[in-house]
Amino acid sequence: MTLRNLAVERIRLRQDAFEGRVAVVTGGGQGIGREIVRAFAALGASVAIAEMSDEGIDTERVVRESGDVALFVRTDVSSEADVARLAQKAEQAFGPVDILVNSAALSPVASLLQIDVALWDRVMAVNLRGAFLTCKAFLPGMLARRRGTIVNVLWKEVMPSLSACAAANQGLAGLTAALAAEIEDGVHVIAFDPGLAYTPGLRGIAQGLALQLGLATDEFLKTAIDQAYQALTPPDHAAAAIAYLVAALADNHHGQTVTGQTVLESAGFSEPSMATAEIGMPVAAPAPEPGLDHSPAVRHVVALSERLQQIIGETDAELDRLPAFVRPIARRAFEAKAGQSIHDWTGVAAHLTTLLKGVGTSSGKAEAALEASYPFFEDSLSTLIRCYEELPAEMASLIGSGAAAQGLRHLAAQWQTSLHFLLTELKRMHMRLAPLSPRSGREGC
Repeated sequence: MTLRNLAVERIRLRQDAFEGRVAVVTGGGQGIGREIVRAFAALGASVAIAEMSDEGIDTERVVRESGDVALFVRTDVSSEADVARLAQKAEQAFGPVDILVNSAALSPVASLLQIDVALWDRVMAVNLRGAFLTCKAFLPGMLARRRGTIVNVLWKEVMPSLSACAAANQGLAGLTAALAAEIEDGVHVIAFDPGLAYTPGLRGIAQGLALQLGLATDEFLKTAIDQAYQALTPPDHAAAAIAYLVAALADNHHGQTVTGQTVLESAGFSEPSMATAEIGMPVAAPAPEPGLDHSPAVRHVVALSERLQQIIGETDAELDRLPAFVRPIARRAFEAKAGQSIHDWTGVAAHLTTLLKGVGTSSGKAEAALEASYPFFEDSLSTLIRCYEELPAEMASLIGSGAAAQGLRHLAAQWQTSLHFLLTELKRMHMRLAPLSPRSGREGC
């Protein structure tokens, strides 16, 4: 298979997973739809690209230049006649269709009072009626062959001035669940939420959404809604998730709405991430010896380090309790003030605990690693303490000074106290270890 540098090539699927299968992808000319076409074709499927614009032509060209099979069919999915013609052309070119992905969607930014009836109706026609028409066109053949998968792409997150899109998405989730209850074994229908993906469609509405959220456009485009990412979700990751969902998990999620992150975790997918050495930490931490009898002082600092892990988890949970449109702003504020994301802090806390549990082993490697990393931990914990001092006031400017803000302020004060104790104990341990260590200064950090 030709290497295409696609995310789907980094998940646990055979290179010919879709060999001999026929797929139809609506909205396949750009964004996530385009990446779905490329992913399915890379896995051996013959793909019909349902798209209204000439971008469908370009997607077909890209797929064919990679040595794969695709056909562009100009289609308005809200038109019953167009969808019938799509079904006819796809089956004439490739044979019976057994995969349908509905990703065509409109997402105009307008409040309920601003949006006119014609635009509201158009959103419903494309986002919801389109899925209804394509399901109605391709489902009979799937049922007759007792084989097929339908994936309806939607976005669960609710944001201001996307009322039409939100209403259509709720309808699509309901359509998915109801249809799943109607069909027999062998055919599956699933709703898929890719998260906020960096697509041309999103870039087109970014300015309007950013204004609604009180952000600059470039800040909005760097927002991480999905905790697995430090910014918007890459479209080819969403496509890889859909490919794995269809190939391996369709039976598990029949009638459900599943997120891209959930699927990619099941697929064993991970992006190459920054190595621990790149953030000033040793590459490997020594494992503690089984049954090690720590001194009371070591056990105390281990308990404080484990409390740090709990604090990061509690912070994550508190940020998730904020209103949906505030969460990405809050997470960005935390990362800016704490010096690292929640995800990275989770790794730092776990690494520190592992090192501390290794103190007292016969090899002495844990002591050396801890001493080498001490400046990093000291700076990081001091930054985190300042973050918890400042974050409640910043959050109050977003959510007001009510019960939620007061609760966050109370928790942050408790977190600061625990972190002060941890930092104090680490300093004491550092003073005991420093004379024993051949390293000095900030070497290795």
